[in-house]
Amino acid sequence: MEAHYTQHKWYTYVRRHFIIILAKLIKFLFTFLLSIFLIWILHYFSESFQEFVFAKYALFLSAFFVLNYAFINLILALIVYSYDLVIIFKDQIVNIKCSLLFRDDIEVIDAYRVMKVDGYSRGFFANVLGYGNIIIEQQKDDVRVFHFIPHPHKILMIIKTQRESVLEERRKKYFVSEWENNLDI
Repeated sequence: MEAHYTQHKWYTYVRRHFIIILAKLIKFLFTFLLSIFLIWILHYFSESFQEFVFAKYALFLSAFFVLNYAFINLILALIVYSYDLVIIFKDQIVNIKCSLLFRDDIEVIDAYRVMKVDGYSRGFFANVLGYGNIIIEQQKDDVRVFHFIPHPHKILMIIKTQRESVLEERRKKYFVSEWENNLDI
């Protein structure tokens, strides 16, 4: 199975699991087949619609609008999927949620403020396909939930090691400088 995250020296790039786009593709196929069925009805019963010209055009328009709805919905789903990212840097976590028309959110979480990180995968398909949720609890009771993260246990370990390294760096920086100040007195 292909990993849906890329780990570089300075950051880790996490994209949501492909099960999200698979559900949108199934919905697209259903609406596409519905529009093909409406066109088939229009073609097969074309002699019956000779008396009802309005019904013939109404059926054609409904098939046309259903087909357009399916394609537009698929394109918007692909855009939302490709711009729904979590980027884990050395000292912060950036959550990007962007769509073409409706939303453009960028959230930065400081790794020092992270108090607890949990990850879980529940259900048969979630365990077989390897996706789950990651919950990040911050100071001041802020809770962030990232849904449909691929291999949440691996991402959880990356976040925990990142948090530990940030805490160790800050501990060295502040405790060493306080100790040096006490020696000067």
